[in-house]
Amino acid sequence: MQNSYHMITLEVAGDPVDFIPAFNHIKKDLLRYNAVRDVINNLKHDKLVGIRIKQKQIPQHYIKKHDVNAVFKVDLPGYWRLIYGILVIHGEKKALLMELFDHAKYNKRFGY
Repeated sequence: MQNSYHMITLEVAGDPVDFIPAFNHIKKDLLRYNAVRDVINNLKHDKLVGIRIKQKQIPQHYIKKHDVNAVFKVDLPGYWRLIYGILVIHGEKKALLMELFDHAKYNKRFGY
């Protein structure tokens, strides 16, 4: 009997305005770049990373722009933050990398 298993893969996409430009701007040799790549790889294998943000603390920006209700924060090297959401579209779960920014911009987005 052959051992076979189905590897769960999750589609991962980045917001073209708030995530992709910031990610493309990171130097490929920085720890931050590798940390983001690790997050992406974990998400592709349906391994959630980071801290789930409480519903009442999710900025309206994310709810209005992406219609998300499950939002996660990942702390990155250099006090940067990666914010992503989990969406269900047509019955399929997907991860959306919504924003990548430094701690000051994170504080502003979350109203701290």
